[in-house]
Amino acid sequence: MNVQMMEGLLGTSSNITLAGTPMSVYRQASAEGDTEKMKRALGYTGECTEKAAKYQEKLDEGMEAEAKEEREKAKLEQEAALEKRREEHKHTEENAERDRPQETDLVQISQAAKAALKNSQPPEAVEPVASEPVIYTPAGEVSGALVEAEANLSFTA
Repeated sequence: MNVQMMEGLLGTSSNITLAGTPMSVYRQASAEGDTEKMKRALGYTGECTEKAAKYQEKLDEGMEAEAKEEREKAKLEQEAALEKRREEHKHTEENAERDRPQETDLVQISQAAKAALKNSQPPEAVEPVASEPVIYTPAGEVSGALVEAEANLSFTA
């Protein structure tokens, strides 16, 4: 709350309260039938309401100024957050580039490894074991039943 708003609120409130006194005098004069007293009381009441209206304008100006300040503050905070996000994104990209593997790999083989490769013989190929399929019992032993190598199918229509 800024100074203009406080001044506007206090001024308006006090002048409306002060206008109540001449209005009560006006009502009393009206009951008595005294028109001169009624005119003076309405004059004082009018002055108080005019002052209250001026203070109301100050209050409105203060509210507009505060709203403008709030918008500017929000805009600055938004820009700061955006800048922070950009910096974090840039930092993340820099770290990602550093951690990213190179496009090509380089392999260097020492002279001793090259000599060891020349002297070694390639491993021999292992041939698969040819055996007949077997059936196991629930106990895990090989069953003596023969397994048919080919399936015989017959269809009748």
